[in-house]
Amino acid sequence: MAGPLDEQEPLLPADIIERRYVVRETRVRLHQARFRGRVIPAYRDQCAICRLREVRLLDAAHIVGDLERRGDATVANGLSLCTIHHRAFDENLVGVSPDYAVKIAPRLLDDEDGPMLDVLKRFDGESIAVPARRSLRPDRDRLAVRFERFVQVRS
Repeated sequence: MAGPLDEQEPLLPADIIERRYVVRETRVRLHQARFRGRVIPAYRDQCAICRLREVRLLDAAHIVGDLERRGDATVANGLSLCTIHHRAFDENLVGVSPDYAVKIAPRLLDDEDGPMLDVLKRFDGESIAVPARRSLRPDRDRLAVRFERFVQVRS
């Protein structure tokens, strides 16, 4: 009887991956650097969800997307998020309610995928850190629009 240590390693294809490149023309958001330069300091250089303070790992995330009608590049339409929380927010795996509560998608809460996911789950129901100045805090109406999208996607 073979045990787990007797299992053979998976077979990997022997073909060599050829390095290939293409030149692309892209549209660049010229205002993004200024947006980031206002959002990150407003949140005291930390992730609004996990409070990570490594500025090189922080992004200025739009609450309402840049191309949408209310997607202005204003601090009130931004959240300072670490790269993992930004990606999860963009993919509707993490939501922020209009009352600033973090919500984790139920399918992630039900999943057992190791310590990184366990850390993410810990923030479910917690409040985000918000800027001290009220005028810089996330716009609740924009959060409501975005949170509705999060709720619809997870249903």
